[in-house]
Amino acid sequence: MKGRVAACVAVTMLLLALVPSQTLAEEPPLVTTTQLVEQSATWDGKTVSFKGEVLEDVLARADGTWLNLSDGNNTAMGIFVPKTVSMPTISWAEDYRTIGDTVLVTGVFHRACVEHEGETDIHALSVVVVRQGSTKENPIHRDRVVWLVVLALALAVVMWFYYRKPGENLSPHEDP
Repeated sequence: MKGRVAACVAVTMLLLALVPSQTLAEEPPLVTTTQLVEQSATWDGKTVSFKGEVLEDVLARADGTWLNLSDGNNTAMGIFVPKTVSMPTISWAEDYRTIGDTVLVTGVFHRACVEHEGETDIHALSVVVVRQGSTKENPIHRDRVVWLVVLALALAVVMWFYYRKPGENLSPHEDP
């Protein structure tokens, strides 16, 4: 009897492991700006996840908040967070002095959003800060300073030749 119960439990556990559960929600795919731009028709209207650094300013509007996120591909994706979606505090936005917060957005991708005058955007369903931003180190590079001085002197010499008066002696030892 004990053997039968153990066999039934083992078979049940095996079946549960092999059969996908319908109760577990499937996570939307994590996509890049490159994928969204190059395959925009494929992703249009679908729920996606997008992870990126908050760029410049966070724009709060009457109907929601706009974020621009960069996933490191030198392009930005516009994210619209409606008032109905919980918006976390964004402490850092990227500029030349700071690294912006990294956020994970899950939302619906629109390749030509009807609500926003045809803009490509993602309407957020959730926004989570996954890493806080920080300040950037911007050291002064001595080699760049040296090149700046050399180029400034070269420009000064060129300007002197260009603006000097015609007939002006270049050599102080010449007799008139």
